[in-house]
Amino acid sequence: MSKTVKKALQLLDIFTEQKPYWKLDEISTFTGVPKPTCLRLLRTFVELGYLKKMTFQQEGLVIDGESYGLGLKFLEMGERVAGRFDIRPIAYPYMKKLQEQFNEAIQLITREQDEGVYIEKVESTLPVRLYTKVGRHAPLYAGACPRAILAYLPEGKIQEILDKPMTKYASQTPLTKEDVLLLIKQIRESGYSYSDSELEEGTASIGVPIFNSSGAVQYALSVASFSTSLPRAMADHFVGPLWEAAAEISKKLGYNHPYPYGKPIAMKQT
Repeated sequence: MSKTVKKALQLLDIFTEQKPYWKLDEISTFTGVPKPTCLRLLRTFVELGYLKKMTFQQEGLVIDGESYGLGLKFLEMGERVAGRFDIRPIAYPYMKKLQEQFNEAIQLITREQDEGVYIEKVESTLPVRLYTKVGRHAPLYAGACPRAILAYLPEGKIQEILDKPMTKYASQTPLTKEDVLLLIKQIRESGYSYSDSELEEGTASIGVPIFNSSGAVQYALSVASFSTSLPRAMADHFVGPLWEAAAEISKKLGYNHPYPYGKPIAMKQT
């Protein structure tokens, strides 16, 4: 990758939900890219629609164009990417049904290299909701939904992922290869993954695998809530309906074998 392209992508990568707006000086200091180079790249991104200059009011004064934020071009690109995931319209009706049954957040993720990416979510109607949003990335070793994918990868790929350094996100994030391998064994035996305070403190989730036409697990489905609403002791209350939904979604993706967990689902194609 050329140095110019690398610097350009480095600039775009700093715009996050936590800090969506940056000034030129902040960008240069944070990225280490010289201010003249930053300015040149920012002007190009604004011209192409990837960034826009922001106007704010502060203490009654209009502050015009001092900060940059992501432009509409990224919204267009995001819609194009989302359109590639044919599983979303397939899974959504089942996710909506689960949300109506439990009134908890229902999440769908896919594997992208060594990470899980949240590609669909049906929110709870409760006044206090979870932080997770579509587009979020998470390591495959942490969180119920990502680990429900990790557990069914080829052994060599699992070893490769777990040989890399692990990051602590919350108090219960598994941080050793041995801990994750034990969790993987439990997932394969029980058919579901459980997490509590692994990616976000005080949140819990239950994830189950979704099988594609080749029998691989590229996606996973989960119910997520606060730890007080989703203790491990209540897993049986949620996991049956999750299996049923995952089985139906797997079937519609072309998986022609009985779903390996829970009540057998008829394999008649619809």
